[in-house]
Amino acid sequence: MNRAWIIDSIADERRGLADLFESLTPVQLASPSLCEGWSVKHVAAHVTTLFNVSMPRMAFRILGEQLSAARAIDQLTQQMATRPIEGIVAQLRDFADDRRHPPGRPLAPLADLVIHGEDVRRPLGIRRTVPLDRVKAAMGFVCGGRTVGFLPSSRIRGLRFVATDADASWGQGGAVIHGPTLSLLLAVMGRRDALGDLGGAVHLLIDRLDGKRDTDEPRERGKRRP
Repeated sequence: MNRAWIIDSIADERRGLADLFESLTPVQLASPSLCEGWSVKHVAAHVTTLFNVSMPRMAFRILGEQLSAARAIDQLTQQMATRPIEGIVAQLRDFADDRRHPPGRPLAPLADLVIHGEDVRRPLGIRRTVPLDRVKAAMGFVCGGRTVGFLPSSRIRGLRFVATDADASWGQGGAVIHGPTLSLLLAVMGRRDALGDLGGAVHLLIDRLDGKRDTDEPRERGKRRP
């Protein structure tokens, strides 16, 4: 995938989120996001993690949380969310073109931005048409086997996800789940709000969300974090 396209897409998503967060009222910023325990402002702070937490520091925090990436991310996010929203917005703009990413995973920041953008828009009733090529790239990333910090691989094992708005599919297996690409992405990431948009073997994904305690990502609203 073209590296320049990835960088430009990440920058555009960051600027768009900066505009969104700047436009929200204090009540909206304090509203629950789709991530349990995180407000909209928490999500805003979280998407600045790459600018504020080095990879060695993140590794140290994960070690300090008994190898739980989810707990380390949550603790860091709680701390970063104490900053004024104006500083968070300014940082998103100032670092929009920043090229840092987890080792070997240049698409990780784009997937994070697309997913967390919906985590704040959907509860607030704000709709946005996310460019399909970005959603497809994010879906390819989360289904591509390098998802530490995003989702456990057991959640999607043996499932195939087929887009109804693009000529694309992800995963391997006989059990097919189909629907709009963005809804597939959100459902794979445990956002139950998107499950109603899907058809096929959705019950298998629901069973896994109900029975699996994920340790790689803060849980969706309505489910307890381990």
